[in-house]
Amino acid sequence: MEIDKKPGIYEELGVPRVINAMGTYTIYGGSKMSRQTIQDMNDAASSFVDLNLLQKRAGEAIARLTKNEAAYICNGAAAGIYLGLLAAVALHRGKKIRYLARQDFHDSEIVVFRSHRSPYDIILDQLGVSIVELAYSNHTLVSPKEDIEAVISERTAAIYFLESGWVAPGAPSLELTASVAKKHQLPVILDAAAMLPPADNLWNFTKAGASLAVFSGGKDLCGPQASGLIVGRKDLIDLLLESAFPKHGYGRFLKVGKEEIAGLYSALCQYLSADMGSRIQDAEDQVESACRLLNDHPYYLAARSYPNEAGQPIPRVLVKIRNAQTDEQQVLNYLSALTPPVIAAAAGKQSFYLNPMTLTKAEMEWICHQLLKFPFVQH
Repeated sequence: MEIDKKPGIYEELGVPRVINAMGTYTIYGGSKMSRQTIQDMNDAASSFVDLNLLQKRAGEAIARLTKNEAAYICNGAAAGIYLGLLAAVALHRGKKIRYLARQDFHDSEIVVFRSHRSPYDIILDQLGVSIVELAYSNHTLVSPKEDIEAVISERTAAIYFLESGWVAPGAPSLELTASVAKKHQLPVILDAAAMLPPADNLWNFTKAGASLAVFSGGKDLCGPQASGLIVGRKDLIDLLLESAFPKHGYGRFLKVGKEEIAGLYSALCQYLSADMGSRIQDAEDQVESACRLLNDHPYYLAARSYPNEAGQPIPRVLVKIRNAQTDEQQVLNYLSALTPPVIAAAAGKQSFYLNPMTLTKAEMEWICHQLLKFPFVQH
């Protein structure tokens, strides 16, 4: 299968184009942008513009589209969490962001549930705040309201909350957490980087009590990979508009260009008008086709797996290898050595996933036909 017959920049650099059967992983480029999004980014790139005004107008338009008070486009979900906590500290200290001193951060605390810790939350340390961990993974709090209140003090600036398919059980619900935070006039900064679809999450999380919800722009939204979206309370986002990029100060280094702002806005408009039911049906059809093809082979057992790795409501294919001499890494190595290479995820001993989220029907069928050619060692 030819991905792109016309040589381009990747070929010039000697970087092979791959077929992505893993999903919207950052390391493989997140997602693909539509022609409309690319066209709108090209249009934005062709002119100069007042970035302050563009950020403000785009945020106002996105707020209306997502049923939120305000919105702010940043350069990725991790940057969005940093900026959200920056605004929370400023609100806590009663200052505008540009007046914050290092001591203001040292005197501030962020409450985090231990089950919400991840490799990505290193961004929490970048502000210099103290992190107060609460509860344990896979352990339910006996009195969650009382336990949250027990760690809140005059130093507490916000509660960080993670929504993800990889979160271990143990933390209370967003609604309960938000109710305690509201009682103590604390913002809840919600990391929802990969929690689309459904599109309703763009407003359901803030409706459930999150003060700010942060999404990746380069995953299911199919916007520029170096973009992110913050939605929620106007008072917090107003602090960012006053002091974050393109202003000087703490948010200056988190630069988002006019192209990313236009591209994410365009992608969001398309996302909200898309037929999600049709898209999910396409994924179901791919899963059914893959199972039918692979289950005709004596050494494969393929089945529908739901939801996917990020907890999104999209099915994927779980393939188990029924050959004692073959493990999953051998098959994955075989796929990655094809032309073009296929990237797929291991699912444990002698099993792997095929994710239709980032595949076309033709690509899924081609992968399955290649799997049927794998040189199994006979019993």
